[in-house]
Amino acid sequence: MALSSPASETSNGLPEQHRRPLSLLIADDHATFRASVRAELEADGFDVVGEAAGAAAAVAAAVRLRPDICLVDAALPGNGLTAVSAIARRSPATTVVVLAASPDSAGLLAALERGASGYLQKASVPGALARTLRAARLGEPALARAMVLALIDHVRGRPQRRLLLAGSPVPLTPREWDVAELLRDGRTTQQMAERLGLSPVTVRRHVASMVRKLGASDRRSAVRVLKLGGSQSR
Repeated sequence: MALSSPASETSNGLPEQHRRPLSLLIADDHATFRASVRAELEADGFDVVGEAAGAAAAVAAAVRLRPDICLVDAALPGNGLTAVSAIARRSPATTVVVLAASPDSAGLLAALERGASGYLQKASVPGALARTLRAARLGEPALARAMVLALIDHVRGRPQRRLLLAGSPVPLTPREWDVAELLRDGRTTQQMAERLGLSPVTVRRHVASMVRKLGASDRRSAVRVLKLGGSQSR
């Protein structure tokens, strides 16, 4: 993305981040996940200075260690988003990136409002994490493509679309409409997840909500309703 801000430069013209390893704090309550992320990032030149398994411990470590970057699990015990707010306030030089098992637009907006510079899906972490974190430290937003689209929709104030059934409007959220249109095209859960940048679990949750709002008994019934109904903007 071309949204990065200028980084401070050294006398030889290289950004400060390129002179030394970026220091990192990992806040997640799963020891196996922390160990996996630590191994990957240390192999890529990062300096993992600490770990935390809860929100209070994450804030205390961030204030004490002042890491360049802090990875925070959205579901961190004690409330991950509360930790994000406190770290952003008490260690403002730290770049905070939130990790979520099932990212969604509401979680993205909540994280950004609390001071996070990124919002990533845990399942997509391996491989691209080091590159993404370095970009985030240089000012680029650490967001998956689907999350960028969700943010654009929010900023633009995309109107809620409604499905007319027997003359009565049925409101679906923007993400439910995305899922509905793919479902109507015959896409599987996995295909929808890949297309939207979501986890299969999140896709199933949106499908279940949509089926319930349509008053259908299952997916097939919902597809029939979608093919018969018309839509309008609010």
